[in-house]
Parts: sequence; structure tokens; C-alpha cells
Amino acid sequence: MRVRTMGIAAVAASVVLVLGAAVAMAVKTNADAGLSGYKEVPAISTTGHGRFSAEIAEGQVSYTLRYGDLEGGAVLFAHIHLGRPFTNGGVIAFLCGGGDKPACPESGTVHGVIDAADVIGPADQGIAPGEFRELVRSIRHRATYVNVHTETYDTGEIRGNVIAS
Repeated sequence: MRVRTMGIAAVAASVVLVLGAAVAMAVKTNADAGLSGYKEVPAISTTGHGRFSAEIAEGQVSYTLRYGDLEGGAVLFAHIHLGRPFTNGGVIAFLCGGGDKPACPESGTVHGVIDAADVIGPADQGIAPGEFRELVRSIRHRATYVNVHTETYDTGEIRGNVIAS
């Protein structure tokens, strides 16, 4: 009888954990980042500036990226990267200029949605393609940044650390 009770308790605990994870994914999260050259690694002196804002809900990230006054020529692409402040990391997803996202404007606003199909890695940092939950976890743990890359500053002209609220 005692073994049966323990088995039922273990199953119940497992159900609670699974439901808790599902509820955690369903909770809406807002995220924001102010972008400047001084947040690049290493820092860049540029008049470029920008803002990233996002809402995470129901298996997708809906985002708006605004930027302007860039000095490095044509905008190549913009990404979300895995990396803490003052470190560089691999690309998780495109915001513009790659994947199924539109070309990046020279300045202005980009709107879009990221879902599991848009997550491309970085596998060597523990995020495999398609792992949307890992993207969300990294945002919630303040371990992501947004980067806008230009011709002159192809490793990034402006950057901002994403802060979830």
C-alpha cells in the first residue's frame, strides 16, 4: 500500500511540474533594449541609436526594432544574440536581413514575429535550431542582446542588452 501511495505521489508531482512549465511558457513577458555603439564589445563611437521592444506570448516573440543615424553604411542584418553584457555570443534569430525576415532598412522601423522555426542556434552555446523555449529562457535570464550590423561595422554598430519585465 505504501509503495502504491508513493507511486501516485510521484505521478502527481510530475503532472504538477509539467503543468507548471506549460503555465510558465504561457505567461506574457515584455522585453526591451536601448541600442548604442557604446554597448558594443568593443565599444564603438557612433551617432547610431535604436530601441528594441518585444512581447513574448503563446509560442512567439512579436517585436519592433527602431534605429537611425548609423554611420557604417548599408545595414546588413540585425539579430538576437546569446550573450551577457560585455560578452559576444552567437546568433539565436534574425530580426531583419536574413532567414525569412525582410531586408533591413537604412533607418526606421522593423516589425516581426519569431517562432520556433526562426531559432537557428547557437548550438555550441546550448541552443539547437528550433528550440524556442531556450530563446525565451535566455531572454528571461537577461542573457541576450540585439545587434544591428552595418558594412563598416560588420560585427555590429549598435547593441542593446535585452531586459525582460
